[in-house]
Amino acid sequence: MNSLLFFGIFSLLGLIYFIIGLRVGRTVTSTSDYYLAGRSLGIAQVTSNLIATQLGGGMLLGTAMASYTHGVYGIVYTLGMSIGFILLACGIAARLQQFNVSTTAQLFQTQYHSIFLKKVASLLSICTLFGILIAQVVGFKSLMYALGFTNIWSIIPFWLSVVAYTMAGGLRAITINDMIQLTLIITIFSSLFIRDAFVHGLSNITQFAMSMTRPSQSLIATILMPALFSLFQQDLAQRFFASRSQRTATLSACYAGLFLLVFACIPLYFGIQPRLTNMSVPEGANPLIVYLENTVPTLLFALAMCAIIAAIISTADALLNGISANITQDFNITDSRGGMTVSKIITGIVGLSALIASYFVPLHIIDIIISSYELSVSCLLVPLLVCYFTPKVSTWAAYGSIVGGFIGFIGIRFISLPGKEIVSLLLSCIGYILGMYIQKTTQRTYKFSQ
Repeated sequence: MNSLLFFGIFSLLGLIYFIIGLRVGRTVTSTSDYYLAGRSLGIAQVTSNLIATQLGGGMLLGTAMASYTHGVYGIVYTLGMSIGFILLACGIAARLQQFNVSTTAQLFQTQYHSIFLKKVASLLSICTLFGILIAQVVGFKSLMYALGFTNIWSIIPFWLSVVAYTMAGGLRAITINDMIQLTLIITIFSSLFIRDAFVHGLSNITQFAMSMTRPSQSLIATILMPALFSLFQQDLAQRFFASRSQRTATLSACYAGLFLLVFACIPLYFGIQPRLTNMSVPEGANPLIVYLENTVPTLLFALAMCAIIAAIISTADALLNGISANITQDFNITDSRGGMTVSKIITGIVGLSALIASYFVPLHIIDIIISSYELSVSCLLVPLLVCYFTPKVSTWAAYGSIVGGFIGFIGIRFISLPGKEIVSLLLSCIGYILGMYIQKTTQRTYKFSQ
């Protein structure tokens, strides 16, 4: 690949993102603007945000890698995300838009009336989002390594530019950049797909894809965890909190889910093609990158790599903003003068921490993401779903649900049973029921003693 051409496009995009962040940052005057864009986002903006948040390194590179090994099963991770969006469109997104909060963790204060539970939920959310953020950095580094840029100084400057524009402009800057990045990704990869399909045809793809082996890792975890986590994921929930209406939230979730499912066919196709054409893929290399490098002109390949980086960035900036919101809003770490200096500093610290942490984790993107999902799903899904649809909630039930889910999360690390991921959810449900029973029993006893 022409390194000069790649770095030229690469640097130009980074400069554009940074300038947008600075310009938009001048119009952001409050934390509501910084984290929720003034709660004024329309359907096109929210839909772009939702897609961009999920269309990261895990979907593109991870789907291609899984498809190369397991054929049609490579799509199950994206299928899980799409199912999550469809479930959100069935009423949950509209309900989230109604809550006057900045984070999902704050629902434990407004609905369950417990500040301590809010902080516990926020810590769990931060851990999960940080794990996913690390996966995006790992994906970015893996891509750069695959292109021959192994020097750390070829990685740090661009990552810092992502952190910088997120720091400067908050959700408004992210929204504009997401729309630019999404346009770039769709245009380039759709063009590459049409070009390649015209040359090689699609006649053998279906039969070949279906003949591949089922992956050894749990299909339940790969589908269920992304779907369930979508129902309360902070960086997604922020988009619904920022929507201008319930209709906007509902339609945006529906459109995003349908788009992701259709678009996932492209990395699925490029993951299978190296097998179909008997192309050699070195161990540890990504088949999508190897295939494109050997089949498209230099300019198109450089554009494709920049599109993948745009996908990684579109997820990373949302995660940075979401983690920063959890830290500042849930723990009341704010600027005493009402400004956004503290929020920006925390966003920067989170971005730098993720870069450092990425050097201490294994290079398995989807594995990192799924493990991160499991923590929050196990502990938070049940109490949050309950409070979405009924005001009759129990503080003790929420405690029991979180404790039961956490015990299950730890326990499934040591067992190997089909569908073991359901165990932690069952324990969370049992914990909720027991907590509710204990609270009712305690209240009855107290009234009787009176």
